[in-house]
Amino acid sequence: MPKVKAPVVVASLLAISALAISGCGSDSESDVPSASSLVGTWSASQVGYGGTGTLEGPYPSTFVIKKADDSSRSFAGERQVSAADAKKYGIPASTTPIAGEIAPWGEISIVHADGTWTLEMDGDDKMEGRYLEIGKDLAAKSLTLTREK
Repeated sequence: MPKVKAPVVVASLLAISALAISGCGSDSESDVPSASSLVGTWSASQVGYGGTGTLEGPYPSTFVIKKADDSSRSFAGERQVSAADAKKYGIPASTTPIAGEIAPWGEISIVHADGTWTLEMDGDDKMEGRYLEIGKDLAAKSLTLTREK
């Protein structure tokens, strides 16, 4: 029977240790928000490029998460752009339905008729991420949502 070299054994033990430790990082289940913890009103600001190739924003809006189901990690509500903000920034005033879910590792996805926001919590009262939209109104924007108190 061939001899097992010490470096192979050490490398194997290090790999096993790394796998065991990787479950102890910031993606632990305790860092994953519950859907019900997101219920409330969130002020949003997003900025980025749209289909015309020009920098757009920062555009304010409000996300109101009205209901949530922790067992399915899902939630629903609406996104609002006020008439005053619409006039100020030259964007349409609107109230549109949104739906979202929280992945087991904590990534938050919110969709509406035009695109998708992908977010991560940054503390209890702040989410940061991106918005992507395809089609004639394509867009790629970064955004921050802050819980209103």
